[in-house]
Amino acid sequence: MRALRWAGPAVLLVEVVLVAAGVLSLGSAALLFLLVEGLVALTVAGQLVAARRRYRQARTAGTEAEAALGDALRAVLPGPVAAAVHHELRLWASLVLLVRRRRHGVPPGAVAIPYDRDLRPLAVAFLGLTVVELAVVELAVPWVALRWVLLVVGVWTLLFVAGMAAANVVRPHVVTAEVLRLRAATFADVRVPLDRVASVSVRRRPAPDRTISVADDELVLGVSGSTGVEVRLTGPTTIDLGRRSATVTAVRFAADDPPAAARALRAAADLRDPR
Repeated sequence: MRALRWAGPAVLLVEVVLVAAGVLSLGSAALLFLLVEGLVALTVAGQLVAARRRYRQARTAGTEAEAALGDALRAVLPGPVAAAVHHELRLWASLVLLVRRRRHGVPPGAVAIPYDRDLRPLAVAFLGLTVVELAVVELAVPWVALRWVLLVVGVWTLLFVAGMAAANVVRPHVVTAEVLRLRAATFADVRVPLDRVASVSVRRRPAPDRTISVADDELVLGVSGSTGVEVRLTGPTTIDLGRRSATVTAVRFAADDPPAAARALRAAADLRDPR
């Protein structure tokens, strides 16, 4: 795909040189350029068909729409590019869900566990700074062209930050009858089978400054440097982390209301309150 993006400009540059040197006529150069662009268009169309086919196959197999979209993108784009595009699309989808007052991945009968309360002040501060930056650029930069470039970058930054803030709200942790689904906006999405849960306790502990980490056989998803719910497993359990997997014996995560989260998890896993 990277080669396809540069095919048109590269051919055009070569043709300009050949026409200037008298090796190629202007008509022949135009015909060659149209032929190359047509081949590129056909290749791109083929890639789109392949992506659509991969998406439909994943959906037929029961994969969620967003995960199926990720599979389709990886089928036609380089890994890092597919990941960046997928992440961006999920941020925009989170904004739409927030406006519609809906949540992602919370089926009927499931319990949502919010974790965004401590993140809201930081999100509001970033959004405010971005708005101020847009105003400063508009007033302080005298060059119109540069102002437009900075405006586009500023608006994109504003939407990106708003999308991350929205994702924290509309993508909570979820407890279903089968799994505990732990998320961190669009950056982490892991599932812990409830039949592997041995105990659940409310305990505030420090967490690394990373979205998700594994240390001392513990999977940790903290917020503001701490976790409030601790889940002990029945034994070493392999958890899919997306790009890799990890075998852990405990899971710790943050929640706005740790006691309520622990009660919901115990009820779903049919465990007694340790008190």
